Amino acid sequence: MARTHLTLAALVSSAMDSFSPASSRDYTAEIHDDVDAAVIEDAAGNAIVVEVPRTGAANDELRAEAKSLDALTAGVRALLPFNVPSKIHQAKVGDGVALITSFVGGIPLNGAMMRGRLTLAANIGNAIAAIHEIPSSVISDAQRPTMSALDARIQVRDVVSRARATNMLPAPLAQRWEIAVDNDALWQFEPTSIHGALTLDALLVQGDAVSSIIGWHALRVGDPARDLNWLINAEPAERDVVLEAYAAVRRARLDPNLMHRANLYNEIDVARWLLHGIDKKNPAIVDDAVEMLDHLVGIVAVEGDDALASAPSPVLDVGQVRELLDETPVYRPLGTIAE
Repeated sequence: MARTHLTLAALVSSAMDSFSPASSRDYTAEIHDDVDAAVIEDAAGNAIVVEVPRTGAANDELRAEAKSLDALTAGVRALLPFNVPSKIHQAKVGDGVALITSFVGGIPLNGAMMRGRLTLAANIGNAIAAIHEIPSSVISDAQRPTMSALDARIQVRDVVSRARATNMLPAPLAQRWEIAVDNDALWQFEPTSIHGALTLDALLVQGDAVSSIIGWHALRVGDPARDLNWLINAEPAERDVVLEAYAAVRRARLDPNLMHRANLYNEIDVARWLLHGIDKKNPAIVDDAVEMLDHLVGIVAVEGDDALASAPSPVLDVGQVRELLDETPVYRPLGTIAE
């Protein structure tokens, strides 16, 4: 049963002697699955966020989030052009842990909000680039996961292999993705610090500014393309501005195959959705994934080329991928779930 914001306010009152709740409301920016969350304010208007998991997987995410927020020290935060929540307290709740953090303002971004707002697009590019400019040693020293280019390649190979083993993966897609995995040029990149779970709704905006980025449970050193795979859903003009701003910050470190891999991840995420449904023994998810895979086969057939075999050309036309992924239920792909 989901906890109400009043119940969560009572939890805060018992867990934090120094904080006296005066009001509470639902936390509309929550991006974790299976988590109850609320914004709690005291009489002076100081606001905090409390999140309590309903499942073991959600509990693991919140624990990972707490570790990630600790890794983002004051020195690191000073380099970022946006606010990051701070961990205030962890409280034991049953077999899990409640995470209490500072409240950061902003409205979760969606595709409609981004259209035609080129200044916002540029600020998004700057924000993502700033994350990728965090020294990798900061993240690894904080004992957050570190993935090499080979690790990223093996992870994709594993997803393809597992999806093929279900006998539900269409042969054209299996062949297409295996060619991509075997394309050495595609995997020649320098791992960077990445958010790891970046989606539109993790970006909070105020006006044309990125006010905050939330959902740091997958902070790691890894493939920067993972933080940009959502971008193929953007309109071409806004997408190009994001990438131009990103490239201006990253300069010589910009990988020419960056968006090629980002597009690959978006195709592979349909297979992840299939595996998720099988793992959860959810026939509705499995049927949905199978339908999307069939649809993807049709798109690839229309393309009529081996885009994945000749980086850095795009995998799919942006509009086609947007059409496919607009049909995808909310799901956090592999790499966004804490170890």
